[in-house]
Amino acid sequence: MTLQPDVNRWLHKAAANAVCFLMLVAGAAGDTPPVRQRIGRLQRSLVAPCCWSQTVADHRSDVALQMRAEIAEFVAAGRSDREILDHYVRLYGARILIEPEGALSRWANSVPWAAFGIGLAAVLLVIIRMRRKPAIVGPPTAEAISIMPVEDP
Repeated sequence: MTLQPDVNRWLHKAAANAVCFLMLVAGAAGDTPPVRQRIGRLQRSLVAPCCWSQTVADHRSDVALQMRAEIAEFVAAGRSDREILDHYVRLYGARILIEPEGALSRWANSVPWAAFGIGLAAVLLVIIRMRRKPAIVGPPTAEAISIMPVEDP
């Protein structure tokens, strides 16, 4: 007999109850549309650390559920977006952010556009070269024939 399924079920119910409680508290504290939008924006700017594949807003793991509750709690406590993001960067590292910050952000946003520009220039160059008319070649002249190597039969 194992207790693991019971513990998991209890943790899941406790997390769901905590989220419901925080939603009620946020509603009572004046959960206005801008506040909900801010919470959603923060949840979409963090990656769920359990699998690193989806945002906290989209992922359905217990960790993501806990992070959504924490974000709502932090917003209700009056913490700034920067403070909230820095909290998660301290816990999980810069990998937790959907969009990198600083110089890496500039590179991540500019490299695709530079590659697109280079590719477009290459395609245009190929099209221009293909559209050029080939030089008209006439019959060989006597001088050209005398320069041509002769093959022995």
